[in-house]
Order: sequence, then structure tokens, then C-alpha cells
Amino acid sequence: MKKIRAVAVVINGGKVLIMHRIKNGKEYYNFPGGGVEKGETVEQAVLREVKEETSLEIKIEKPLYHHIYDNGGEQFFYLCRYVSGEPKLDEGNELRDMQKGGANYYEPVWYEIGKISQLLFYPLEIKDWFLKDVKSDFKNTPREAKIKISDLRQLV
Repeated sequence: MKKIRAVAVVINGGKVLIMHRIKNGKEYYNFPGGGVEKGETVEQAVLREVKEETSLEIKIEKPLYHHIYDNGGEQFFYLCRYVSGEPKLDEGNELRDMQKGGANYYEPVWYEIGKISQLLFYPLEIKDWFLKDVKSDFKNTPREAKIKISDLRQLV
């Protein structure tokens, strides 16, 4: 079964919602999101994942990016509007993982858009698109790319 990931790009007042992650000893950042569950649309998964990972209520504005990988996986990124809430982990899998003393760390944070360029942010290809498109108010979106997994950049 191919893995489909639903991702939210939530902007609010010059800041963007991102996840600070440490996984297997590697520290990085990404947009909140996760796998689409059986019987769920990509849009429903975006809303659910953001609620689980950040406790925020959001509204989907429009599709932004679509990555199609050579291993059959896909990622869908949506531009979203902040509605309400303070970013914190919900009582879901991520919080339980951290409480068990797992090696994984998750923290949702509002981050200044202008400082994103300094972060190790995955996928780097999406970070590049985002930093370019935010300047034009996402005029040239949605965008799509077919990418070999082996070609994904790992370092800034």
C-alpha cells in the first residue's frame, strides 16, 4: 500500500506553524502532518493531524504542493488558515511516545517565516518552494514534482 501523507502549512501573522523534531538523534523541523487513514480524504487527514499534533483548529485554504515519489509515496501540502488554539501536543501518539521516554521529540511552534531559511527543514525541496512562494502570496501554486527518493536532499 502506498503511503500518502497530508501536510498543513499554517500561516498566522508573519509566522508559520512548524514541528520541532528529534528522531533517532537527528534534529530537524517540518510542517505538521501525517498519514492518511483508511476511509479518510487527504483534507480530512490534514485537519485531524494538525489537531493531534498541535491542538489547533485550522481551515484549509487551498492545495499548495504535491510530491510524488518513485517508491509510490505521495505528500500533499495545503495552505491553511489559523482559527484558534495554542500549539501543544494533543493526547495522541506523539505525546505518549515522548512520555514513555522514547528517542523521539515533537514540539509544535510558531516560527518567524524569515528565519526558516536557517533551519534543517524537511523536505528541503518544499522549504525552498515555500520561501519563494510566500513572497508572492502563493501566486504560482499549486506545484507538483515527481522525485526519486534517492534525490531528496538531506543537508542544507
